[in-house]
Amino acid sequence: MRYWLILSLLVIAPFSCAQVTDLTSLQEQLAKNTIVRGEFTQLRHIDLFEQPLSSTGQFTLSKQRGLLWQQTSPFPINLVLTEDKLRQTFADQQPQVMTAEDNPMAFYFSHVFLNVFHGNTEALVQQFSITFTALQDGWTIELTPIQAPLNSVFKVITLVGDEHIDRLTLQEIRGDRTEILFSNQTSQPEGLTDAEQAQFSF
Repeated sequence: MRYWLILSLLVIAPFSCAQVTDLTSLQEQLAKNTIVRGEFTQLRHIDLFEQPLSSTGQFTLSKQRGLLWQQTSPFPINLVLTEDKLRQTFADQQPQVMTAEDNPMAFYFSHVFLNVFHGNTEALVQQFSITFTALQDGWTIELTPIQAPLNSVFKVITLVGDEHIDRLTLQEIRGDRTEILFSNQTSQPEGLTDAEQAQFSF
């Protein structure tokens, strides 16, 4: 459960590489878009398996409402996260709703990562040692957790991108690794559709 929630939150808004030259300008860009949509491919590398576990789907991140994460393959999972509630639906099963009171640790992780993607500098420096590298064809950020419980789970979190985030890698302390590849990101339309609004109404 903890990894599913964490990975579901690691979605980032698109930004222009030409305007991103350091961590400050990157954080300013992260705070600009109120909505971002796109597709994802998630690869979970586990030492016990020769091939990674793969899943694909679509996401919608709304700064006002929360995150909609819709896995379509290898089986459908629908996740909706708001500030204080999480709803998960597996295939045709009944939705499961969790509140911050039910699982404070899960929502701690969610708020940390949302602060990362919204450009909250104070939260970043409190939770991570940050290395930003501007490249000729993009940029790389390495986030090394410096406090519990993050530093007991992750060794380093790496973001690589150009105009958009292209790849997110979570290296765990125990050796497993998760990669999330993002594609077709857009901030249009700027408002939630009726179908998206309905997902957040629970």
